[in-house]
Amino acid sequence: MDTAQVSAVASYYRRSSLVLSAVADDLAAHDFGAWARQSTVRDADSATFGPSAATYADMTTTLSRRLRVQAAAAAALADTLRNSALTMADGDGRAATEISRALPAAEVDGR
Repeated sequence: MDTAQVSAVASYYRRSSLVLSAVADDLAAHDFGAWARQSTVRDADSATFGPSAATYADMTTTLSRRLRVQAAAAAALADTLRNSALTMADGDGRAATEISRALPAAEVDGR
């Protein structure tokens, strides 16, 4: 396993998680559909603005929630990949120590 490459992929997913969270936060902080609720137009079309406002608000809430789920999944994947790379690197180090310890006893040249 190329632990450097796995660590790079883990970093990518960590950054993706942060971006997704930031977008979800930004969406949640804005009142989408406000233009429809605040419209001062009073004509035959004004009745359609209310449902549009509710639709935009619902879409934004749904999108924000889905982005948070994706952010959590990306963060979990990043953690798993990072931990796997660390475990493999640690295991490689221990194996190298055991091999080098065994070589002199077996009188084998490890080169």
